Amino acid sequence: MMSARLVCVSCRLQPADPRWRPFCSERCQLADLNRWLQGDYRVPGPAIDSIPDAPDNDPST
Repeated sequence: MMSARLVCVSCRLQPADPRWRPFCSERCQLADLNRWLQGDYRVPGPAIDSIPDAPDNDPST
């Protein structure tokens, strides 16, 4: 049986230090985080604008 070769999910290099897994380095880890924060990655689902507003709980209306 062949063993799986680990590669960085960002740059596809072999990780030298296991503490950054699944990345090869802190640089790749932070680059991936930046892509999430910039909106390059998205979780599937309805757009925020299409979620209905909560009912108005104002007792005076």
